[in-house]
Parts: sequence; structure tokens; C-alpha cells
Amino acid sequence: MVMSCAPQQKKLVYPETAKVDTVDVYFGTQVPDPYRWLENDTSAATTAWVEAQNKVTNEYLSQIPFRENLLKRLTTLADYEKISAPIKKHGEYYFSKNDGLQNQSVFYVQDSLDGEPRVFLDPNKLSDDGTVALTGLYFSNDGKYTAYSISRSGSDWSEIFVMDTESGKLLEEHIEWAKFTGAAWQGDGFYYSAYDAPAKGKEFSNVNEKHKIYYHKIGEPQSKDKLIYQNPAYPKRFYTASTSEDERILFLTESGAGRGNNLFIRDLKKPNSPFIQLTTDLDYQYYPIEVIGDQMYIYTNYGAPKNRIMVADINRPKLEDWKELVPESEAVLSKRGSDRWQTVPLLTTKMLRIMHTFTASTANKSRKSNCRHSVP
Repeated sequence: MVMSCAPQQKKLVYPETAKVDTVDVYFGTQVPDPYRWLENDTSAATTAWVEAQNKVTNEYLSQIPFRENLLKRLTTLADYEKISAPIKKHGEYYFSKNDGLQNQSVFYVQDSLDGEPRVFLDPNKLSDDGTVALTGLYFSNDGKYTAYSISRSGSDWSEIFVMDTESGKLLEEHIEWAKFTGAAWQGDGFYYSAYDAPAKGKEFSNVNEKHKIYYHKIGEPQSKDKLIYQNPAYPKRFYTASTSEDERILFLTESGAGRGNNLFIRDLKKPNSPFIQLTTDLDYQYYPIEVIGDQMYIYTNYGAPKNRIMVADINRPKLEDWKELVPESEAVLSKRGSDRWQTVPLLTTKMLRIMHTFTASTANKSRKSNCRHSVP
């Protein structure tokens, strides 16, 4: 007779889930949805259902004999120092470090590569219970300000705060109901994406529609933020903004209806200039890297499944006029590397400037050569 040493687990008895008689009709086909009532996540019935499900789950997990030892082993394996690669911003070096078991890595700054690091921002102090997560850091182009975004209790909703970069002093800025956004700086302000404030009690259950881009000026309340872009024709699409390092070009990306995005630009040096749409196919990706002179460098998989880098002239910016700079190869060209810092481009501005100078020099030599040959 074979006997098991494992403790006998009693049969799981799941709570009964009520069904309702809800049927939708799509293109003449009836589609039953008996659990539609669970979509109301604030109702007493849904709360009771979740509590009953959790009770069954927790009772089962608590009976696993090696669970505590497994937790101890995983904790031991995770308990080691973790340090990110540094980035240089406005003469200062920034990096993140986790001593081992901190909930979130702490961000440090130092004056030189061998300088003494000091705490720049500790996200573990954003809340007492650890439910507030830092989701991004965004330095202004002049280095005066740093915006940072947070998420509460794992929500997609973001809030944006601003601090003085040098002193670390928190300013009065507080942006609410932002979502799927960063902070794209221009002068003493930044662009961000947000939705209208949801109805009270429906913050996490309402359908989000009409994503908008605003400009917030430092020192003013959010109620005075300027609406920069919205597209009521496509209420469920997403719109995000970014700016070039020289703050000449405002990039706008549109997504949510394909595998990729569309790309628009606005010349910020020309007052009241319109947005110009560069692409029309949402099945391809178009990501701006940087602007140098009149040239925009764009990473894309358009016509190149393994990706390539193309150059667009600000004066003739539409897709049909783009020129290839880095062609597709057998290896996949990675877009960019990022962590909780604002996105770091694949190619640094310095590298692009070298490539830009070389390309311009080659083009000039070619034109001179053509001119010489054309002279009889």
C-alpha cells in the first residue's frame, strides 16, 4: 500500500456566481454576457463576490507547507544591491540604487563620476504605506525643473508634481487625471495628456474617452492649463506629446487603432502654427529621436520589419519625402532603452550630430562634384 506524506487538501468549494439575462447583438449575432453585473466594481454585490473569492484562495494558500520557506528563499535571492547606469543631465550625473529589499529604487545625483552621491528623490517616502509608485522623471531642457509622475495603488491614473532641480524643493504644481503621459517641457511649462475628471465614485470604472493634450505653465493652477489638442472624431484613441531638445518641434503621436501610431508635428517657433500630419497608417511605428537643424530623425518599422532610422526635413516633413539614414539589417534595431527616467534615445544627440555633419558634408561634396561635371 502506498501512502502519501502530503497533507490532504479538502476539495475547493468556490462561491456561486450569480448570472443575469444580458444579451448583446453584434452584426445580427446574439452574444450572452451573464456576468455583466461584475463590471460594476463599486457595487456591494461585486465587493461581496471578491471577498468570497479571496477567502477561498487564501485558505488554500495558507495550507501549503513549504510556502513560508519559499518566501524566505526568494527574499534571500532578491536581497542584493542594484545600481543603474548613470545618465548625464546639465552637468550632473543621476542614477538609481536599491540596497536590496527596498520597495522602490532611490534616485541619486552627483557632481562628477567620482563625486559623492546625494539623494535626489526617494520614492519610498511618497507614502507611508508604500502604495504610491514613481512612474517617471522628466527634466526641463534648461535643467531648472524636474517633473515626476506617480501612480496610486497600481492605478493607470497619473499625478504630476514639479520640484526645483537644484534645491529639491517641491513646487505647488499638482496635475490630476493624467493618463498615458509624461511631461514634455517647453520653457517654464510642459505638455501632458489627460482625461476629463471622472464622476465621483466612478474613478476606476468609467470608460475613458477624449484623450486631450494640455500645456501647463509653472506657477498657475491646472484649471488654467491650455488645451493644445483633442480629436473628438476618435474618442478612444490616445494622444501623447514630446518636444525636441531645442524646443522647436512639438511631436504628437496618435495610437489606439492599430499596431503602431501616427505622427504629427507643430513648429513652436511659428506662433499659432497648425499640426501637420506626417503619417496615415496606424499599423506602423514612428518615434522621433531628435531634431538637428531642419532635420528630424525618426525610428520606424515602416517598410522595415526589423526597423530603421529615417530623416525628415521640417520644410517637407511628410512620409513620402523621408530619406533613409540607417537601413534595416539582419539584426533587429532596438528603439531605445529606458527605465524610470524619461525615455533615453537609442542614439545620443552627440552621435546624431556627428552623423548629421557627415551626411551634410557628403551631400555638399556631391553637389559640388555634380556642378563641376556639368560645366562644359
